[in-house]
Amino acid sequence: MTRKIFLTVIYASMLTHLFAQQKEPLECGVNMRKNAKSGVDLGLKQQRINALGLQASLPYTMRIQVVVFYKNTPTVSDADIHRNINAMADFFRPYNICFIMSDIEYVRDSTLAEFNTGNEDLLLSYTRPSYLSIFVHTSLRDSFGALSGYAYSIPNAYLSMLGGALLDSNRISILAHEMGHCFGLYHTFENQFGYENRARTGTCKNCETKGDYLCDTEADLNISETQIGTDCVYTGTATSLCDNSRFVMETRNIMSYGRWACHDRFTNGQGGRARDHILTETMLFNCIAPDVLTLSTTTNYTGGVYSITAKEWINVTSPSYNISGSAQMRMTSRTIRLGPGVSLRPTGFGAIVALKTNTYCE
Repeated sequence: MTRKIFLTVIYASMLTHLFAQQKEPLECGVNMRKNAKSGVDLGLKQQRINALGLQASLPYTMRIQVVVFYKNTPTVSDADIHRNINAMADFFRPYNICFIMSDIEYVRDSTLAEFNTGNEDLLLSYTRPSYLSIFVHTSLRDSFGALSGYAYSIPNAYLSMLGGALLDSNRISILAHEMGHCFGLYHTFENQFGYENRARTGTCKNCETKGDYLCDTEADLNISETQIGTDCVYTGTATSLCDNSRFVMETRNIMSYGRWACHDRFTNGQGGRARDHILTETMLFNCIAPDVLTLSTTTNYTGGVYSITAKEWINVTSPSYNISGSAQMRMTSRTIRLGPGVSLRPTGFGAIVALKTNTYCE
């Protein structure tokens, strides 16, 4: 009888914990494809740096597009998206990574609005070569439950976000969190490659080959918000198995879990790892915008959708550069110069010419 009561108490406790976890969506899924190694190909890295030459200087400016899926009405506005991308740019700026956005597209599709990550293939037709794609959904879940965001693979060139997460000021870092996964960053509590000890010296040190592969992030655990105070201090007592030293926890790191409002920084190691993957992963490398883009050939667009982006300057010197009919053209750069041969006369249904300055890179 005593045994039955004891088991019942344990089971009730487990259910209480489970239901408590389901009140809020998980920060992001932990079952992504994890392909990023502990280090990158240094030879390829140098080759890519040489290839960039003077075409794209630091900070590397990553081209992005945003697609908002909705069922009846969108759950987010342009302003909500810009606010989150601004925050993401601020988090990555100290590490010579910035962003330039081509456009925000709104698509009415109930399947993609109320999205299960198991249907990942449905997103592929909305990706764009040489752009990082940010997909926004009305609801987002995997086989384990609701999510705030998901990157599908580490590294990757596209990610999904829950629209509600972009509206929550306490979760202003979550877009940067998912983009961190795209840039090859793991959770600070990653254990697929072995458990990381807290020690940074001596025989217990294993931070270069275990965990998130970084030694300037603390060994971390996947802890709940209740174990972190409003002052962002870990209040638990967990210890490292190797030397029994007490965990400090990465309560402020963007790639950690816990109290969302505390997440406000990357480390230098994370910034360097992100840049390394941008250089060595072709799908990311191709997303780097050039500093200057000169358009000098005769061009006549009468239909289709086009995006042209450069970090510093787009210079249209073509003797004949015509955009007309139903063509959709978007140019984004710090400065855009249109020469005397340019004619912008879109007249068809849905046609647009948008010339925008980039506000995300200084």
